[in-house]
Amino acid sequence: IVPPHVAGKKIVTVHDMVYKTFPETVRGRTRYMLDTGLKKSMKRADRIVTDSEFSRQEIIRYFPQFADKIRVVYCGVDQNRFHPVENAAQIAAVREKFSLDREYFLYLGTVEPRKNLERLIDAYDRFAKGKSQAPYLVLAGGKGWLDDGIYRKVQELHLEKTVLFTEYVPDEDICPLMCGALAFVFPSIYEGFGMPPLEAMACGVPVLTTHAASLPEVVGEDAVVVDPYDPGAIADGLEQLYTDADLRKRLAEAGPKRAAQFSWEASAKQLYAVYEEVCHD
Repeated sequence: IVPPHVAGKKIVTVHDMVYKTFPETVRGRTRYMLDTGLKKSMKRADRIVTDSEFSRQEIIRYFPQFADKIRVVYCGVDQNRFHPVENAAQIAAVREKFSLDREYFLYLGTVEPRKNLERLIDAYDRFAKGKSQAPYLVLAGGKGWLDDGIYRKVQELHLEKTVLFTEYVPDEDICPLMCGALAFVFPSIYEGFGMPPLEAMACGVPVLTTHAASLPEVVGEDAVVVDPYDPGAIADGLEQLYTDADLRKRLAEAGPKRAAQFSWEASAKQLYAVYEEVCHD
């Protein structure tokens, strides 16, 4: 939010329009702050920076009067932090820490409705039926808001032994936990950019995500992309990644190359160009 009466040039970053498109997934206090302050903030700004072409179109959809001010600056991924882990012992240690004694699909992010985890759990239930030892579905990350239905869904489907919640994962464990996964699953219905799939790709891990919002912009053709509203389609994607070793190998090789297109150095140059543009107005 750009405060009133700020002297000089002003640039504001607007990551997404989730509070407009899916208001039920945003905390009331946050929604009130944005409802009352964001339009004025964008009016005061000389430029509006956003994370993706999708988000640019979303802002124009709700605030067409600001279209000329919006510039896209993609986020980046730190490939020093997210990279393939060659040390098998490091992966084994993290698997032991989280009691992962067989293959697993991994989701990493906040446990909240916008991430579409109830449909993912439904899809996993379909995928696992008839398999004597299906891979675990590991849901890693902090508890979010309105998450009760997600935990309840696991209980309703009696999946407590195969759908595992790790809660908070320390930074040093994230990379080996990702690299040990059969595939990374991120079925979100709305993202302004979608960092987790890109981080998984940088680690050389096959990714399943959806055709929603900015996600296709981020993953390109180097992921399995499904309909977020169709548990059957998500289940088919899980099956495809589980059974097709050649597909997993191709995605694992393509991922780091795709991730390299989104560096923080490139982001900094794009943002610097916006500052220069504003200064020369």
